[in-house]
Amino acid sequence: EVQPYYDIQQANEALFYDKESWFGRKFFNENTVQVQGENYWFTADIAADLQVGRDFEEDFTTYNNTRAGIFQGGLGKRLNFFTVIYESQGKFAGYFNDLATDLGRRNSSQVSIPGRGIGEPYRDGFDYPVVEGYLSYKAADWLDIQFGRGNNFIGDGYRSLFLSDNASPNAYVKVNTNFWRFKYTNTWSSLRNPNTLTDGGAFLTKYMATHYLSYNVNKRLNIGLFESVLFESEPNRGFDWNFVNPILFYNMVEYSTGSRSGKSLIGLSYKYKWTDQINTYGQLLIDEFSVDDVTAGNKSWKNKFGFQLGAKYADAFKVDNLFFQLEYNQVRPYTYSHNTLNLHYTNDNQSMAHLWGANFRELLFITRYRKDRLYGHAKLIFGERGFETNEGSDPFYGSNLLGDERLRIADEGITIGQGNRANSYYGELEAGFIVNPTTNLKVYLNLIHRRLDVSQNTTLNTDRNTTWLNLGFRTDIFNWYYDY
Repeated sequence: EVQPYYDIQQANEALFYDKESWFGRKFFNENTVQVQGENYWFTADIAADLQVGRDFEEDFTTYNNTRAGIFQGGLGKRLNFFTVIYESQGKFAGYFNDLATDLGRRNSSQVSIPGRGIGEPYRDGFDYPVVEGYLSYKAADWLDIQFGRGNNFIGDGYRSLFLSDNASPNAYVKVNTNFWRFKYTNTWSSLRNPNTLTDGGAFLTKYMATHYLSYNVNKRLNIGLFESVLFESEPNRGFDWNFVNPILFYNMVEYSTGSRSGKSLIGLSYKYKWTDQINTYGQLLIDEFSVDDVTAGNKSWKNKFGFQLGAKYADAFKVDNLFFQLEYNQVRPYTYSHNTLNLHYTNDNQSMAHLWGANFRELLFITRYRKDRLYGHAKLIFGERGFETNEGSDPFYGSNLLGDERLRIADEGITIGQGNRANSYYGELEAGFIVNPTTNLKVYLNLIHRRLDVSQNTTLNTDRNTTWLNLGFRTDIFNWYYDY
């Protein structure tokens, strides 16, 4: 899709070193194995994500040891595939380790590594295998069909209030349709609830159907319509094929099949291109829209919505590859949660939208710069958050997406920051060198400082400072998010 505007292969080749030896070419410039014929191509790479670091506040060494194999290729001009197999062990900064444990399956030793998935304790850390991949078929110039296991992201921001890539990978089928000024994306996903098991001992499955219609109003303005529904896999009901139809409005389907049959969300987005370097963007997310409660002005708990406003500045101040981004996100309490506990907006207990869940405000600033193979970035994130006060979320203040809405604190007077109010600060600096631009292999030094100041210290959250230094060597093909 970006090929008409940006030639990725040409940009990578511009960074190639003049290497004649096989090892020099493979390590610094090319895929480990690459085969290309008239109607096919294939590559294979040995990948790694090796980190060693120090949590200075809690005084212990951190590490990550990931070995991976990446395979990708194409047959003809229409069929492409990609797969990567990870085997990983890791121990992270204290707050991140605690988060993985808290997200794990109840009453078990299993953990849920943010962005990666289910794992087990391993020595003083965790073991967490991951498999991702897809098969993509271009059925026509205007139609692309993809089946895979991985993450999807909708939006122009660093965060997405619609669908983000910070949860663990899931199985999905995606259909992209392009016509005139429209792009229409339908995605059907299979998600898991680790806290609920089937009779056979497997994690309970739920399904999510999402469609996103994007329209280029003109050369500067794009608007989008988002709609998504989650529905349960019920033994006595089976799979509900009503939700597969890509044209139907899911809200209508939900109420026609029973009021508790699903959870629906709708949203609007925009992007406006002021110049070739500057654009602004935004999202409005509405969860189970209730007109009467919104217009009443009594801060009803049913006013479940969030919004995003942001701006990007590329090649800032006429400096090539200097990038700035400013973004504000806000989500009211109880958004993304549900009174049917299996229908919260999660996979493996991890949020499918913003990684903070709900009940927060956030302002973030990001800058990135690259000069040839050298790169660096800085992030500053300030937030106001409201946490639950006890492990059972009773009473429920609306931040934990796994909470029960029936235990809410009140019907009216609901405000952001309720519960155990906290001020959150996150700063990150990273500098690195791109060892191989084709595989995106990097060596880097990363410094994170995180501070959380809560109104009251509880077993769930306490005042906590973290200073975490990491040295890493990584094939960078997915996003790590440490800014929880």
